[in-house]
Amino acid sequence: MADIQYINIGYTKKTHGIGGELKLVVEERFLEDFLKNERIFLDVKGAKVPYFVANVRGKGEMILKLEEVDNREAAFALQSREVFLREQDLIPEHLRELEIEEEEALEYEHLTGFMIVDKTAGEVGLIGEVLDMPQQEMAFLQYKGRDVLIPLNGQMITSIDEKGKKVFMDLPEGLLEV
Repeated sequence: MADIQYINIGYTKKTHGIGGELKLVVEERFLEDFLKNERIFLDVKGAKVPYFVANVRGKGEMILKLEEVDNREAAFALQSREVFLREQDLIPEHLRELEIEEEEALEYEHLTGFMIVDKTAGEVGLIGEVLDMPQQEMAFLQYKGRDVLIPLNGQMITSIDEKGKKVFMDLPEGLLEV
């Protein structure tokens, strides 16, 4: 049996009133998907638990009433939870948009916070941010009190130590002096 893929579409906030309602925030791009589905999944202790939507009202921050959640105490247990739909419950064009977004994720973004170690200069500094520049991804960091950008690419990166959070590089001479 294929694994069910869940897509996070928003989250519950605090309870509303005494009838078991919850405040709900749904990402704009998933609003249509949410409104066409009668069932959502809430993350409860790591498990995706299905709930049927009895009623939704409001715009922006909505008020959600779930079936079988009839009092404030029951709703209280479900506040501040991530809300999911199954991938198969999404409108197909939204799925395509989601796949496009995933492809556009930066290849080296996970290196934020890693130490760049150059073959000649030694420890250069911690990557503060990975920027997407037109030509390539760049590491933004402080070096000797200045902001510097270092290109992140296969030619300059000699190895990455994921556990030690270090990026070993062979930087061109003079790059750090620019």
